[in-house]
Amino acid sequence: MTPALVACVLLAALPAVFAHAVPVARWVARARGRAAGVFLDDRAALALGPRVDTVLLDRWGTVTTGQLRVVAVDPVEPDHERNLRWFAGALGHAADDPVGRAIARLSSRGKLSQVERHGGSGISGSVDRHPVRLGRPDWLGMDARDDAGVTVGVQVDSRPIGYITVADDVRPHAPEDVARLRADGVEPVLVSEDTERNTRGLAEACGIGQWYADRPADDRAELVDERRRGGHVVAVAGPATVPEADLVLTDADVGHGIRLADLDVGRVATALALTRSAARAATRSRRTGLGVGVAGAALAAAGVLALPLAIGWAVVGCGAVALVAVGRAPS
Repeated sequence: MTPALVACVLLAALPAVFAHAVPVARWVARARGRAAGVFLDDRAALALGPRVDTVLLDRWGTVTTGQLRVVAVDPVEPDHERNLRWFAGALGHAADDPVGRAIARLSSRGKLSQVERHGGSGISGSVDRHPVRLGRPDWLGMDARDDAGVTVGVQVDSRPIGYITVADDVRPHAPEDVARLRADGVEPVLVSEDTERNTRGLAEACGIGQWYADRPADDRAELVDERRRGGHVVAVAGPATVPEADLVLTDADVGHGIRLADLDVGRVATALALTRSAARAATRSRRTGLGVGVAGAALAAAGVLALPLAIGWAVVGCGAVALVAVGRAPS
């Protein structure tokens, strides 16, 4: 075989080398991921994503906004509602927990003084010189309530004036995004430190069929191990990483896994879809490159492709490989 013929064969076979050596599908997936707030910088995570079949969704920030919201304001007397909102909201500004922050949005701060926090019972203080207590109804000597969510009592001037109930602020498109996960072959599982009743209600509102309640953030490793022993590839989406998980999706810069702009379950679904689409695009482009390269090499070896034609074949073949990778990458 003459040097010229060897050169023609090698040039015509270039699309096969290009398809295997240049990760066009991965580049496209990363670019489209960044535009969607999904950062696929960890090559191991990008490769593992297509195998994930179960994702544990932390209650905070995935199917919810990560905050609570007031869902009911129930004054003892109808004309007490304005005072109930004002005094509870003002004292709520001094709270340092999700319930207090939700109630604080009912009003401005007012003139606060003598603030005391009483462990898990509640908070007390003076609002515009009126003594106010906000907390568990039994702590305030008020009747217990059986509302979904968390219900607190409000007492002003040593008299109960009403109840306020807060609950998870569910993301508007959470049910659709959960359905996207399931349609992509990934089973969503809700994990929450909240009560069984509230966790079940949140799961049902989002269309999630499996959930775990009363599970604090530092008690997730056992759940992951249980799923993995069942033969599943498990991802965990939440503010806290779980080293035992196969894949971590988080909004923290942990240096591995998939980093998200926020924990919205829609981004979780997009991230896993990106990894799957990138894998499919890479497979298709490699097959295209191999087919075009083998055909070109055979034609060149038979003397059909002279040097100019071999160069053109290589250029067109590499372009075809790139187009297949781009066309099959997720949008």
